[in-house]
Amino acid sequence: MNVALFRSSSAFINNSFSMYTVLFAYSCWFSNALSLSVFFIAFGSLCGWIYVAVLGIPIAIDIVFRRQRYIDFIKWSIISGLITLIPLTLIDSYYYGKLVITPLNHIRYNLFSKHGPTLYGTEPWTYYIINGLLNFNIIYPLAIIGIILTPYIDIFIDRRYIQSVAIPYAMIVSSIVMWMGLLWMQPHKEDRFVFPIYPLIILTASIGIDQIENLIPRLVRLIKLKRNSVLFVRRLFVYSIIIIHGILSISRTFAIVDGYSAPIRLLTHSNTTNIFEKSSNKHLNICIGKDWYRFPSHFLLPEKSQLLFLRSEFKGQLPKAYSSLKNATRLIDNHFNDENKEEIDRYVNLNQCDYIIDHDSENPSEIQPNYSQQFQIITSIKMILPSRRSIFRSFYVPYFSVRSNRYTFLHLLKCSKFVDVLNE
Repeated sequence: MNVALFRSSSAFINNSFSMYTVLFAYSCWFSNALSLSVFFIAFGSLCGWIYVAVLGIPIAIDIVFRRQRYIDFIKWSIISGLITLIPLTLIDSYYYGKLVITPLNHIRYNLFSKHGPTLYGTEPWTYYIINGLLNFNIIYPLAIIGIILTPYIDIFIDRRYIQSVAIPYAMIVSSIVMWMGLLWMQPHKEDRFVFPIYPLIILTASIGIDQIENLIPRLVRLIKLKRNSVLFVRRLFVYSIIIIHGILSISRTFAIVDGYSAPIRLLTHSNTTNIFEKSSNKHLNICIGKDWYRFPSHFLLPEKSQLLFLRSEFKGQLPKAYSSLKNATRLIDNHFNDENKEEIDRYVNLNQCDYIIDHDSENPSEIQPNYSQQFQIITSIKMILPSRRSIFRSFYVPYFSVRSNRYTFLHLLKCSKFVDVLNE
């Protein structure tokens, strides 16, 4: 039901993979399976995203200083590193034809390169606050409350449980604070960077809820309510959170699906209705211009096809498919750069396209026209326009969202040279 987990768990990226391994690592840690917790941190950071090693610091502190098992920690770390890094290096080196240690390359580019990730845009410090409220709604402030109240946990919990409960709580909180502190320091911010701690944010929110629940008896006495009203207030508090979070999460999920699923629905519909097969048996060129960043996946393209790019007002570096030659992963293509500069070889001429994916823009230009005015529309899916900011764009509310938001259509267009074939 949570929007953050709905989005992050379905994404096919290394940040999602790291989220899984961090979740496994912390689950093992809480279950006292310490060797496995060390392994999953190593596995997630080396095979997924190297920076999640930071989330292993609280586990390391707990094992080395609190439990005094530093020899075991060193042994588990070495074994986990070797088990993960050796096959990773062998596989990468085989496919690239030279020695490649991917985690080191990642660190070298992002931390020691003169360019770094800021080439791909920067965001204000408020980015993660707004993003957190959109993805977690009421859970996000509850997680903040959990972080703030954790140092005072001995006030709310029986001191007999402090050693077994309070220290892990503090360490969960410290991992979130460290991670978010690192992210806030970086000018380049993305939603996916927070993925690894999504489960920990929810856990911290539950800590906040528990601490507020323990405060309720004191609040009841303070405002001089009847003693038997404590249970009622507690239930009202918990049920209200569940209901509010559920409604807002469903509303947000509907807004995402309704407004932004057009690219996936367009290609899925085109495949299931065999639209592409009606054209010919030849290899198809499916082109995309200003909507290049909306393209979901090559898995949704028909088998005998390739995605090509039309020139648009975007002046950065677009992706490029591997060569069809043998050992393509070992070939070095000179048409790449680490400065996000435009590479002209990415573009094709319009007459090379069999199909075009394009939406009707409010502000078309000569280099970025609305192709639906030139070619035959095969199928269209409604898509939201982000030009108008509204709470009803972020959260779907029947009737109000439709009236408040502005929509356009994402089209699958048939180039004119194949119109006759399609109509046969």
